[in-house]
Amino acid sequence: MEIELNDAEQRLARFLAKQRHSAARKKGIKDKRIGKQSAELTDLEGIAAEIAVAKAMNVYPDLETGHTPKADLVSKRGSFVDVKSTRYPNGRLLAAPWKKGDGVDQYVLVVGEFPKYRIAGVLSAKELLKDKRLKDLGHGKGFAAEQSELKKFPFK
Repeated sequence: MEIELNDAEQRLARFLAKQRHSAARKKGIKDKRIGKQSAELTDLEGIAAEIAVAKAMNVYPDLETGHTPKADLVSKRGSFVDVKSTRYPNGRLLAAPWKKGDGVDQYVLVVGEFPKYRIAGVLSAKELLKDKRLKDLGHGKGFAAEQSELKKFPFK
């Protein structure tokens, strides 16, 4: 599913990215990004991907900037959704080891660069956070799934 953020959504993404980044650093929360991209770009791509998935699900994105929620989105049925983004067309759905047991129900992979995205698919936490999926991709072990393993979006 292809999603392009409109002008208002782009402005919202830029604002939320700056505010969340600032709030997290003030609280002493460590930046856990992987890769050489700037922290600002990482934050922008993350929140823009969340907005894209919220738009596709017809739900509101989390607009709070002063706290760290347990999930990025809540589906209409009450599932907690974690949105993961990558700019790589064949990128994997990745989750850190500490994600196991954090209360997230679904993981969605979004591929693209601001402001155009493709929702690659979804996996349940039970499917993604299995020990057999632990892989070291050069930054320590984490859970990983190929796009071919993802379920079609939207999910139930």
